Amino acid sequence: MQKSLTPRFLTIGVILAWAVYALLPTWEYQQMTEEEKEELRTLGELEKTESRIIRQGLDLKGGMYIVLEADIPLLVSNLASMKDDRLNKIIDDSKEKSIKQNQDFISVFDTEVRNDGIKLSRYYHEYGASLDQIITSLNEEADDAINRVLEILQNRVDQFGVSEPTIQKQGKHRIVVELAGIQDSDRARALLQSTALLEFYLVKNVSVTNEVIAQLDNALKGDQNLASSLKDDTKEINEVDKEESTTVSELFGEEQVTPNESTENEDFDDDIFLENPFSGLLTAIPGDMGVEEKNLYALKKLLDREEVKSTLENSNGQFLLSQQSEPITANDPKNYYKLYYLEKRPELTGGIVEEARADLGSLGGGSAGQPVVSLSMNSEGSRTWSRVTGANVGERIAIVLDQKVHMAPSIREKIPGGRTQIEGFADLNEAKDLAIILRAGALPAPVNIIEERIVGPSLGADSISQGTQAVLIGLVSVLIFMLAYYKLAGTVADFALIWNILLVLAVLASLQATLTLPGIAGLILTVGMSIDANVIIFERIREELRKGKTPKAAIDSGYDRALTTIIDANVTTLIASLVLYQFGTGPIKGFATVLFWGILISMFTAVFITRTIFNAYISSRSLTKLSI
Repeated sequence: MQKSLTPRFLTIGVILAWAVYALLPTWEYQQMTEEEKEELRTLGELEKTESRIIRQGLDLKGGMYIVLEADIPLLVSNLASMKDDRLNKIIDDSKEKSIKQNQDFISVFDTEVRNDGIKLSRYYHEYGASLDQIITSLNEEADDAINRVLEILQNRVDQFGVSEPTIQKQGKHRIVVELAGIQDSDRARALLQSTALLEFYLVKNVSVTNEVIAQLDNALKGDQNLASSLKDDTKEINEVDKEESTTVSELFGEEQVTPNESTENEDFDDDIFLENPFSGLLTAIPGDMGVEEKNLYALKKLLDREEVKSTLENSNGQFLLSQQSEPITANDPKNYYKLYYLEKRPELTGGIVEEARADLGSLGGGSAGQPVVSLSMNSEGSRTWSRVTGANVGERIAIVLDQKVHMAPSIREKIPGGRTQIEGFADLNEAKDLAIILRAGALPAPVNIIEERIVGPSLGADSISQGTQAVLIGLVSVLIFMLAYYKLAGTVADFALIWNILLVLAVLASLQATLTLPGIAGLILTVGMSIDANVIIFERIREELRKGKTPKAAIDSGYDRALTTIIDANVTTLIASLVLYQFGTGPIKGFATVLFWGILISMFTAVFITRTIFNAYISSRSLTKLSI
């Protein structure tokens, strides 16, 4: 008998050794201090260690819960081949009504278009001739945009290094994101929302810029109410958006200092603005022109005026501001935004970026030891980049990210090969975030955060404590009951139950699964299901003993009779867990994962391990009576 049991004990021993090996990294990780983790991170070993542990979900580890909503009205507006006030009004009215009535924007837009009688094919001729065709196409574009947003966000978050993030649709145009373990909420928020629209624009030369500014002054001159209006507006200065954004230093060498004729504005003088309404807001700064922070709001109001828009449209140009303000000199208390006059259309966009990698600058260069992002372009981008840089040597090119100019260096020479380096980051994390965004792509539709919750580590620790307590109470209660009711057989069942829990945790560690509160609930349910299988077996053995069979015969017959019942009962649960995993999301998948493996392992421990122990015990003694 002992000889026949040897393979069984070898199998059990191998499985036990594997379980200990799989759980050891989790145990060691839990014992680490933050200093030890930081040391491993410095050595590049922490990621390897974290890949072998049981990860904790948002409710256990803490992190961020964010609900994003795609800006479908803006998407619909951007899809129009042409726009006018009539279309803009319908879009604005539809947006307002869809929010008030809590309805789908495109459905409301469809109703408003029909009520207004506007011919939509005038604006969306690429999407069909009839209204129904256009609305259907816009719906498809919106659905496709949401799906692409989901994919892009998934790519960004995966590269961000979050353990088992949850990213799923909620309704038609909302996305729920759960990021476990994220404590830098600002960084995560910027990563999710950034459109990452990288563009390269040629900067118009000084003479063209000055000519356009003179045209704008002439177009605005004569408006008697303009000076007083601007003066009033500047009293309520709206500071430009201060949120962190990626800074980019010079790409190709030292910036070329080109004098620019602009009128310095120390005081808001009515006479100056009557004579020079536009240039009166500008200040000459080395190499460029700028606008003082206090005049920024007034400048933006001027740029929104129809006569200014018309002049810029005819000149095929646009004004864009720098991404942040800074003083002209170290002792200057005033901050200025640089103002650039650029070509209307970009020479290149971020879509040509094939690879973006953050690293430290190599020795021998001006960026040695500093964070940089190296860009590699696709074949089309490489050809265009080579042509643009070759044809515009000595000219300036603006690097624009999300409609903010980060730098406008001079092109020193033709750049073949499509390789460019972006420098000047505050730290390596900033460079990594930009690289992630550029690799993942630009969002097809802007997303806005409409709900945000942060689960602190302390709350997560309380959840772990309560979950662990629940598991231990349930486990101890079951262990005591089985021992008291089934005596020796109960001891065997208790051993198998502990085995079951260890094996489930080992599988979770091997699969790099994430344990959540629902997962802990699944573990508790597994405890009950495991004992249920043993109860069925023990009751069958009791029945066989009542028939007068020997302990060995009763055990063999009891296991054989119980096997079918155990399989039938557990297979149905397995099917339910697979359905939950396939169609569930987030914590539901965690629950389904624990339940699935818990059921499989409970069947193995109940049928294989307990039977092996019983057979070994009986073979070592000549028993005439079994304690069960």
